[in-house]
Amino acid sequence: MRRFVAFMICLTLAGLIYVSAEVEAVKIGYTIRKQDEMKVQLLDRARALKYNIDRLEAPHNLERKLVAQRIQLESPRQWQTLIMPQSANGTKGQSLAQESLFRSPNFFGRFFVGTAQAEAKESGRN
Repeated sequence: MRRFVAFMICLTLAGLIYVSAEVEAVKIGYTIRKQDEMKVQLLDRARALKYNIDRLEAPHNLERKLVAQRIQLESPRQWQTLIMPQSANGTKGQSLAQESLFRSPNFFGRFFVGTAQAEAKESGRN
């Protein structure tokens, strides 16, 4: 009889351990599914935000906003520009990212006569 009771206790403990492992597996499965759903939602949100940024930065939208707010862009005058002195390593005192940014032609520079840099100035029209 003692052997039977010991066997039943061991069998019950093994069953409880198995059931608890299965419950944990199901919980982990639910957690993974929730995280996958959240990942999909966040990727969709990121894609939508990137689209909105691209749309808002589009040249025709910016041009339309400038016209609506009566802002005219014009090239800077000589006294408004600053030429950076050369440093020892040959750069002009700015990082490589900034240097390449200033070397590449500005997109808006194609729309306006003169240099690629421009300043915003409110027009006198009302």
